Amino acid sequence: MEINISSNMTIVNHLDSIDWVELESLFQAVNWDGFPKEKLMKAFTASYFVTLIYSGEKLIGCGRVVTDGVFYGAIYDVIVHPEYQGIGIGKKIMNDILTKAKDIFFIHLTATTGREGFYEKLGLRKHKTAMARYNHPDPAKEYLEEAKTL
Repeated sequence: MEINISSNMTIVNHLDSIDWVELESLFQAVNWDGFPKEKLMKAFTASYFVTLIYSGEKLIGCGRVVTDGVFYGAIYDVIVHPEYQGIGIGKKIMNDILTKAKDIFFIHLTATTGREGFYEKLGLRKHKTAMARYNHPDPAKEYLEEAKTL
């Protein structure tokens, strides 16, 4: 499906014509290292649905959902190219995702540090009991509380 959101911006919900190198470049543009196109291909292809936003032919934003389609889902990789941030593109991506995920009982998202307020404005709230484990030290340091000693 393709939805025209302005005269030159379009939301695409399929991977039929995605340029994987361009997706990798989008991740690099926001300094998300460690996302090579081979791994992005595997992750995005395995997703339940994707939201890609283009300005003309240029990929300027994305997001995706992994879910069982009924009870649980998680939103990942909500990214907007720095040149297009602050003009409502992230909100359009999230609204597209949240509309398509409206029948999923529980939807989870880990916000990038400092972006929590953006997601709160869209109706998401902090989870009191969320737990996580990262197998890489950088995100573990960024997002996890220190382990309590017993």
